[in-house]
Amino acid sequence: MNRYRISVKNVSQRSVLVLTAAVFGLASAMLAHATTPLTFTCNANTPDSVYVSVEYETLDHQVMTVSGGLPPYTYSQNTTCPATETSPACGTTPLSAFGLTLNPNTGVVTGTPTQAADFSIEVMDSNKPPYYGWCEIDIVPPTTTPPQCIIPPSGTAIPGAAVSWNKFTPVGSTDVVWINAHIGRPSGIPTNQVTTIQFTGVTFVLNGVTYGLPDGVLSFNPSAPATPTTVFDSTNGPNGTWTTTLNPSDLSDEIFFDGQAVPLDSNISGGGSATFNFTTLSNETSPDFNWQWSAAVYTAWPGNNAAGILPYHNSLHAGTPQNTAVQKSLIQGPRGGGGSNFTGSWSGTGTGVCP
Repeated sequence: MNRYRISVKNVSQRSVLVLTAAVFGLASAMLAHATTPLTFTCNANTPDSVYVSVEYETLDHQVMTVSGGLPPYTYSQNTTCPATETSPACGTTPLSAFGLTLNPNTGVVTGTPTQAADFSIEVMDSNKPPYYGWCEIDIVPPTTTPPQCIIPPSGTAIPGAAVSWNKFTPVGSTDVVWINAHIGRPSGIPTNQVTTIQFTGVTFVLNGVTYGLPDGVLSFNPSAPATPTTVFDSTNGPNGTWTTTLNPSDLSDEIFFDGQAVPLDSNISGGGSATFNFTTLSNETSPDFNWQWSAAVYTAWPGNNAAGILPYHNSLHAGTPQNTAVQKSLIQGPRGGGGSNFTGSWSGTGTGVCP
């Protein structure tokens, strides 16, 4: 008996779901029987596939797409394999042992896997004798780290030009330095799924002194409004977290991802050469972006959320405090001797590319 095997692997990195179609008779994925062959395709690379994460996600998967033959079709777990087939999927362990259920009328497997699974689902039509074929499914155990892109700090540290601070009031005043950063319009962001880019371990280093900044999260969500939003959560992470939500189909040329109002101290007031550093993680492997940082000095700062940070370029630059009182308190001469722009003058451009 000739056998044709098709191995399909989810390449989105959101899952490890491997399906194998075993077709008996023709190598064209068509079961030759009488005059009306049954054609089927094993489905993979779907949004409801198994996500490899710390915990299993609920599975709701249409195992195969079937046409031809004589409907209705009947689906069952395949526990008897040809003598030439040695796959462990042809075992007798019921789906219920894996925490899964098969709908015999639709071929949909549902449930939350309780362990790794290797099984096959068979389809039969109503011909006498019937056409039949099967798809094999492997559910891989979860890993402690989801598939991700990691850009190391060494790839994101931009040496700063000498910082020219001026018009400062004495140390100990209410002056703060608004250190902020944005990315340009990124590439490699899908428009049909939620993609996140996380900025962790963010630091501002000046004259050998390290200032810890909040983490930043960019959430590209197809369901999000066209106008981006950003919110600061002081309880999330050691220095808080900024979350900026955007619609991937409507992206600005500047997207705010992080910032902190750092109280003025003697080190900062003295100026010097500074760097802005972070590590980037993403659930996609293809993001590619440019980024910049800057700093501006204010005499009043009501808090990160109350400052009303602009999350995108809209006449004013991304990272601009929209609070009128804050804007009026700007001290001219932020980073690099820049003018009165509310973010400060931008640094050189860095690049973030998944290796």
